Amino acid sequence: MKQYLYLKEVQGKGRAVFCNQDIAAGDTIEVCPVIVVPADDFALLNSTPLSSYCFYFNKEENTLSLAMGFGSMYNHRLYPNAVYILDREEKQMVFTAHEPIPAHTEICINYGGGYGEDYSKWFSDRGIAPL
Repeated sequence: MKQYLYLKEVQGKGRAVFCNQDIAAGDTIEVCPVIVVPADDFALLNSTPLSSYCFYFNKEENTLSLAMGFGSMYNHRLYPNAVYILDREEKQMVFTAHEPIPAHTEICINYGGGYGEDYSKWFSDRGIAPL
């Protein structure tokens, strides 16, 4: 099976996920299993750089998840070209193209999970200016 996703350095962002072929709107980009971090380890993980690569698994329970594959490497964009769904039952994240994505284009998601959702607080809490 040919790998069609790859990482590339982007100035001001660090590593970013790109595709080497066109992806049609609605196509599944990637299905990533997640490792669930229990609430007892929430504070410990949040004190490490790894916390920037985690998603809430269940916010009310303070559980986090780390997506395997490229799942934790997608950069944020307010109006992204991809969206994701966290499937808690299957313990996986499904990334889907929100719009057509031409080959060699960066694939971005909205870290808040909703298209156009303001997630600037996440960046300001970390002293990062979102691009």
